[in-house]
Amino acid sequence: MSHASRYFARLTAIFLLFFIMSCTKQNQEGNTVESSSKVSSESIENSSVDSKKINPEKSSANTKEMSKNSVSTGKESSKEETTKPPLESLNENQLQAIQSAKGYLDTMHLSQTELLQMLTVENIDLEDAKFALEYLNIDWNQEARKKAKEYCKHKIGFSKEKLKAQLLFDHFTEEEADFAVSHINVNWIEQAEIVAKEYMEDGVTSKEDLIDALMNEGFTKKEAEKASLRSFKKSK
Repeated sequence: MSHASRYFARLTAIFLLFFIMSCTKQNQEGNTVESSSKVSSESIENSSVDSKKINPEKSSANTKEMSKNSVSTGKESSKEETTKPPLESLNENQLQAIQSAKGYLDTMHLSQTELLQMLTVENIDLEDAKFALEYLNIDWNQEARKKAKEYCKHKIGFSKEKLKAQLLFDHFTEEEADFAVSHINVNWIEQAEIVAKEYMEDGVTSKEDLIDALMNEGFTKKEAEKASLRSFKKSK
């Protein structure tokens, strides 16, 4: 298998993974259909992606407490909280956008661009979709980190370099991708072994050639050497 064919096979595996997660989300939605004109205040307030309270009275109390520690921080927090309207003041389209966005993030990890695309496919107006993302106050660094972890868990075989490239392909920003790769607990040697096995199945028979191949995949020399040594030991 050529390098191009191997890369295409890996992208196919990634696409299938994303497709399965998307189908899972749709199936879950089918089992929990609710009127699009109603959104539970409690479900949105408890959203894991919203790090701030939606209740304006609680927000005001929190802001006063923060002001005791830092006057400037308190003012900024107060300004931020007061600009977020209460749920009961939102229109039906905005509520639907918030509900749909939360539904996607409950089942998969997406970049801001990907999530906006998902929402617009559901015929949600782009402005309502953007409003929903801002309202939920999503931590995109954490979304990138969780998606990076998901990729590595499925044993596709990623180096840090390839994983970052994949996150950029998924429309995460450079900063978000860097954060994700730097904040996941991954055994990169094991990732290198996954790729090494593919090369050995394709006919690579020398440790030197395998090390070179792994380094071309973005693994460090140390990672490539250890993965090569382990792979040849397992093959005996």
